[in-house]
Amino acid sequence: MNLKANIYKYKAVFILVILILIFTAMGSQYLKEDNQTSDKLKELIYEQVSPDQTKKVLVYEMKFDPRLYKGYYEEYFSNSLIISVRELESGRENYIFTGEAYGSYPHWLGNEHVFFTSRCGTACKGLYLIRAGDKETRFGGLSYMFSKEQGVWVAYFRDWFDQKFQFDWFVDEMYSEIVNEKTYLIFKLGDDNGNYVGEKRFIFTGNQLHEID
Repeated sequence: MNLKANIYKYKAVFILVILILIFTAMGSQYLKEDNQTSDKLKELIYEQVSPDQTKKVLVYEMKFDPRLYKGYYEEYFSNSLIISVRELESGRENYIFTGEAYGSYPHWLGNEHVFFTSRCGTACKGLYLIRAGDKETRFGGLSYMFSKEQGVWVAYFRDWFDQKFQFDWFVDEMYSEIVNEKTYLIFKLGDDNGNYVGEKRFIFTGNQLHEID
């Protein structure tokens, strides 16, 4: 009787082990297929390495799939882009923004922050500032009005720290650079004919912008 019980016991353990191996293999296959499906649904369209060469900001464009967006294009367009930051040494990737199309590709502002613009109308732009480590997000804005007195367009810049700045002409391009360990936010300016008219520079300290005259 004890022998019979032991045989049944060993059989049960053997069957259990076989089932665990089968489900593990199935799970690995599903995970592999899921990763392959995820890769097929998103396309890398932009990347930029941080100034200290330790991280990279990436932009993915999602392809429309009714299984993800329930067949609604409105939901797709509101979540069609993903911005992430990848650590180059570990390969670890962290999504920092998911949303609709923006106005510009993201750029590094120093080594810990990323900024980019969003559309908000014909004469304005929204500005995002995101800290890569914890996804802290700040918003600013850039708008324009024509000055009859001066005869030029005037830019009104509200930064990410609720400071307000005013200067002439349009911001055609935004970028940053580090010079002598100082981080600069730079606006490339153009007139209403698209001609280059100069630059506007700010020093970025991490929690404030300082205008350079």
